[in-house]
Amino acid sequence: MKRNTIKRSLVMVTLLSVLTGCESWTDIDQNPNAIVDSPLITEDVMLIGVEAEWVEFANNQMDTWEGNVQWLSWHSIEGSTSKSMDINASYGNEVWYSYSNSLKHAVELYNKAQANSNTHYQAVAGIIAAHHWFYIADVYDQAPLEDAIQGLDNLQPTLASQEELYAHAISLLDEAIQLLNAPNQGEIVPDNDDYILGGDMDKWVKFAYSLKARQAMRLIYAPGYSKTEQADLVLSYLENGLASNDDNVAWQHLDELANANILYSYMNRAYSGGLGLTPGNFLIDLMNSYNDPRRPIMFTNSEEFPDSFAGLQSGAVVQPGQTPSHYRFTYLSMSYPDHVMLYAETQFLRAEAYALKGDWAMAEEAMKAGARADMEYIGVAEADITTYLAQSSLDMPADEEGAQKLIIEQKYIADVFRTGETYLDYVRTGYPEFDFDYMLQNVFNTETYPRRFPYPLNEVERNPNVSAVGQPDWFAKGTTWDAK
Repeated sequence: MKRNTIKRSLVMVTLLSVLTGCESWTDIDQNPNAIVDSPLITEDVMLIGVEAEWVEFANNQMDTWEGNVQWLSWHSIEGSTSKSMDINASYGNEVWYSYSNSLKHAVELYNKAQANSNTHYQAVAGIIAAHHWFYIADVYDQAPLEDAIQGLDNLQPTLASQEELYAHAISLLDEAIQLLNAPNQGEIVPDNDDYILGGDMDKWVKFAYSLKARQAMRLIYAPGYSKTEQADLVLSYLENGLASNDDNVAWQHLDELANANILYSYMNRAYSGGLGLTPGNFLIDLMNSYNDPRRPIMFTNSEEFPDSFAGLQSGAVVQPGQTPSHYRFTYLSMSYPDHVMLYAETQFLRAEAYALKGDWAMAEEAMKAGARADMEYIGVAEADITTYLAQSSLDMPADEEGAQKLIIEQKYIADVFRTGETYLDYVRTGYPEFDFDYMLQNVFNTETYPRRFPYPLNEVERNPNVSAVGQPDWFAKGTTWDAK
């Protein structure tokens, strides 16, 4: 993906300080990507740079030039070749390459903090690293673990299973929770250098529990796991999870940094005539069916229907008098955050867990709490929220598939340009039930999304451990938990 680096002047200065390994520009005997111990390079210097890389990694499949957001109907390219899902082995490589950048630097921060007994920094770095390991496992299935992040010392790392990658990440989260619930044992603690959560260790604990809940839900159809037992785990973790929108895990961009948020820069691109990004027809149709009060906040009215909203099939030519809706610049603004996890997501996880246990009343209550949280987050009026939640179309079906479908659809609406959870939810559950032929012109596969990422070609060619596994048929089967 040709994604621009997130433009944050302070962060870039910090990253340059962190990632420059040479004591002077003439010192050519050191690895320029190594962090060299120095009184100037302390955990508080490193953390903000690690967080900046992390949030970009967490959202790196949401670039509008990539197919993902078109396949989700979040974005529709007007009068151009739509992303047909005919991907190749370069798709998603940035996740794999985190081994040499964002994941590597999170691990380096973890190791430094551990050596200095600055346990709260160690915990935060461990949570960030755990998120990386989960992401890698969810899209690659088998990937390096014990042999990872050794650079030139090991060019042919062995692969661990998804189960082993998950176990490692969960151990990091458990350790982090223990460390953060105890007094810091070192000399420094995260404060303003923690741009994500402002040095609030209680919020990091809530995030760690919520991340455990997210990953527990991934495994409901995995071989050897029980749906109801996983649902119980989800509910138990969420008892200590994000408690309100105040706990949202996101990087807030600054208005004064032009184009700091890459979505805002795309809003001005010529393919939409400078009107803003065009939403897809599936998304708008679904929101119209619920008379969703988020629409006027998110979108402009369409030309053909001046009192309503219309999306577009990606690749379709806009006909005279039929200009579709566009995202508002006040919505996808310069300061639109890069999200990692929101409170609303945790409520949809809770809803799905209750549905898997057959508790339809609690599933409905939690689903509506998730929808409410998202609407409050973007500023929907209370009266409109109340009206929305009272409609009979949000009554919970008393069957597992019907309930799961409704919950995931509501979660999908709340996740637009937030996180990559909609993609993983679709692979895991089959919902939302996308009509790809309707959504995309000349779509390569009308039946399903690519269900996992291919290995980078250079890894297949140079690492016999990867070539022995072979490239997957990404339309046929996802990772281990893709077993519904």
